[in-house]
Amino acid sequence: MTRARAITPILLSVVGMLCVACNTLPTQTQHPGVCGIGLVIWLRHPASSQYQYFTIDDGLFAYGAGRDALNLKTSWQIQLSSEQCAAVCKIAADGQWLSKSPPTGSGAERQVTADIAVVWGGGQQQFVVVGDNESVREMTDILSAIADARFQRMLDRFPEAGKQPQ
Repeated sequence: MTRARAITPILLSVVGMLCVACNTLPTQTQHPGVCGIGLVIWLRHPASSQYQYFTIDDGLFAYGAGRDALNLKTSWQIQLSSEQCAAVCKIAADGQWLSKSPPTGSGAERQVTADIAVVWGGGQQQFVVVGDNESVREMTDILSAIADARFQRMLDRFPEAGKQPQ
C-alpha cells in the first residue's frame, strides 16, 4: 500500500506532462472571404520552445508569437493585399493543402510541428505536419515577412542612433 502511495504522485506528474505535450489542432472558424482561403497555423519548435500562431480570416491576417502563440492568441492584425492573398493561395494549392492528401512532413521528432486548419471554396480540413516540409516553410516565411515588416515600421519610427548630446 505504501509503495502505491509513493508511485501515485510520480504517475500523476508524468500524465500531466504528457497532456501538456499533446498536439491540439486549432479550431477552424476562418472564412475564405476576399482571399479565397481561411487559414490557421500553429507552429511549434519544441527544441527551442518557440511558438508562432498565424490566422487569415476574410483577408485579415493576424499574428501572435511567444506566450500569445502558445495560448493560440494573436497580438495584432492587418488586411492582406491582393498580391499577398494570391501568394498564400498559390502556396496552399502547390503544397497540396487543399487536396484529399495534405502533407505530413518528414516526421522527425523534436523538429518543427505545424497544426494547420484551412478552409476554401471547395471545402475545409485540418492536418498536422511534423518535421520539415517545403510548403509549410514557404507559407510561414511569407507570413513571418509580413509580421516582420510591421515590426520594422515600428522600429523605423525611433530616431537613428548616433552621437548623443552631452
